[in-house]
Amino acid sequence: MKNYEVKRSWFAGVLFGQQETVLTLRTGGLQVFDGKKKAILPFSRMTAVLAITRGLFWSHLTVTTAKKSYRYKGFSVSRLRQFSASLNEGLQQYIQQQLKADDANAQILKSDIRAFLNASCYRRDSQRRQLVQRCRQLLAATPSQLREQFATSAQQSVLKYLSDFIAASGEKVKRSNAKFVREEALRFQSFFDTIEKNPLTTAQRRACIVSEDHNLVLAGAGTGKTSTMIGRAGYLLATEQTAPEQILMLAYAKKAAGEMQERQDQCLHTILQKQAPAIKTFHALGLEIIGKVDGKRPAITSFAEDNVAFARFVTDVINRLMANAAYKSKAAQFCANRHHPKSAAEFSQLMADFLMLFKQSYLTLDELSVKAGKYTDVQRFSLLMALFEPLLSAYQQYLAERNEIDFADMIGKAISYVESGRYQSPYQHILVDEFQDISQERARLIKALLTQRSDTVLFAVGDDWQSIYRFTGSDISITRQFKKMFGASAITALDTTFRFNNKIGDVASAFVLKNPDQIKKTINSVFVISDPAISLIRIPASERGLHLALNAISQKASGQPNQKTTVAVLARFNFIFGNESHGTLKQQMERQYPQLDIEFMSVHASKGKEADYVITLGLTNGKYGFPSQKETDPILEFLLPEKETFSYAEERRLFYVALTRARHRVYLVYHPAEPSPFISELINQKYPVCTDEFVSAF
Repeated sequence: MKNYEVKRSWFAGVLFGQQETVLTLRTGGLQVFDGKKKAILPFSRMTAVLAITRGLFWSHLTVTTAKKSYRYKGFSVSRLRQFSASLNEGLQQYIQQQLKADDANAQILKSDIRAFLNASCYRRDSQRRQLVQRCRQLLAATPSQLREQFATSAQQSVLKYLSDFIAASGEKVKRSNAKFVREEALRFQSFFDTIEKNPLTTAQRRACIVSEDHNLVLAGAGTGKTSTMIGRAGYLLATEQTAPEQILMLAYAKKAAGEMQERQDQCLHTILQKQAPAIKTFHALGLEIIGKVDGKRPAITSFAEDNVAFARFVTDVINRLMANAAYKSKAAQFCANRHHPKSAAEFSQLMADFLMLFKQSYLTLDELSVKAGKYTDVQRFSLLMALFEPLLSAYQQYLAERNEIDFADMIGKAISYVESGRYQSPYQHILVDEFQDISQERARLIKALLTQRSDTVLFAVGDDWQSIYRFTGSDISITRQFKKMFGASAITALDTTFRFNNKIGDVASAFVLKNPDQIKKTINSVFVISDPAISLIRIPASERGLHLALNAISQKASGQPNQKTTVAVLARFNFIFGNESHGTLKQQMERQYPQLDIEFMSVHASKGKEADYVITLGLTNGKYGFPSQKETDPILEFLLPEKETFSYAEERRLFYVALTRARHRVYLVYHPAEPSPFISELINQKYPVCTDEFVSAF
């Protein structure tokens, strides 16, 4: 007869410190009575069979759980042996019932895993992690020691399959995805061959097909980022993974969005039954979100797209405030700072810049004061706050009186609506162009949209080598730390440029990679030549250097009388071109060089553009040279992304942009007495550039 209870004798109680202990087998586990209260130790907490330790006169029972072991001492050897056998029998029955239920669930899970690995689609890491989590939960339901002891061979087999999947899921998914990408590239070869005027490269096709939860496409200069964006949208629609209205495509400027929309509509019209996905700016997205929640779209201040008018407004407010003697005194004291002296115009511009950056930071004045605690010049910051607060108040009042908001308000309001759930995202795929220019606030909006739907996929296209807008709030660390920011990610580098030849590429790539923080990638050129394609023009008069370059280009263009050769004349600062407008300069030069189509622009304005030839002026050393040694006021640094430690990091990327606008050749004009540090580096470190093309002209 089974023994369902065992009691410790009074004498054992004296020896082991308790007067009475009664162990009783219950349906769900072991009941323990210590003379005062009863407690149940359920089978579900036990992680091993119960063990008996024999002493000289007494036996002890050990019950093991995940957190601790319980030891009950001083029982009769024979009675405890009978009791533990009954208890272990009860534990075995419980575990076998649990294993039976686990086996049914494990068979379903095994089937789901096989379907996942064999599916004709790209397997996202979030899907893999969900399966791994299900496996872990199921395996955790039964302690491993008890599972090994009581499971049948069939049960052990399926549970081992789950355990093996946990250990090797990453590699299994990697192999399955690699196979899928190869097969899909073949299946859609005709599509990728014809979606654009030129067939997409292998890297572009891979970027279009890979559909991780978060995807970063590193698109170097001229590598076809727009083609990849359009190819990605077209592929999603051609494979019926989504509908046009579930694709959100974001560009940074209206003009860029319009140009991409026109090009996309042309490319995708053959595969679309309705309209192509709409390409929006971040500001248009903000308006859409607010309009959906509030029932109407807000009015945007004209200052949002008119920096000149905004700067004039700030100047007018400051001039009115100067009528107050106390304000005027503080302004004079602030501008007279010996480390950061300011003219009236510089002070006004500083306040305008600070106002916009402050609005974009979404800080309160109190939060700004805390953030600025690191600033060593407390007096200067206190003066700034005293001067800034009435300006901020006047600006906010101006907006309120007109019932208008600015872009910063719009993005901030959109973020709050998405994060609070008042706006429900309809988007399954979010494609972002020029991702290297993204700010923390815009990244926060993207993350909020991604969080709302577990099936939303991010496809970001950008190039950390061309990140040149920190002064507006762009944060290069978001691109560099993409995986840390967003989570599981696939990173694809477009490795073929269709714009510049290999000799321009060799110099530009080596130059930008001097900064070890830049993401390493190799860009090959379709156009391969043997001689250097970057010429240095060493001449005191930059205008003379410009004409030397234009003459040389004109001679090259003479062999193509039926089409004009394009030339981009670039400078770090617009004043390098003199007092004439860019349009007037264009007309003057094109009269002298009728075979040339000449454009004058700053290097920043040239981003996204290209020309047959590039001429860069103003390559001198100094505050307004290239690199510019004009320092950002420390006051503004509080509101800007963290500054990079590498010397001239952003200026180096800006020089890379200047070099990579050219298809055929770049001319760098510099003054021999004060050469740019970048020119000195090209010469001293023996980059493959041409230094003697114009020697005979001097």
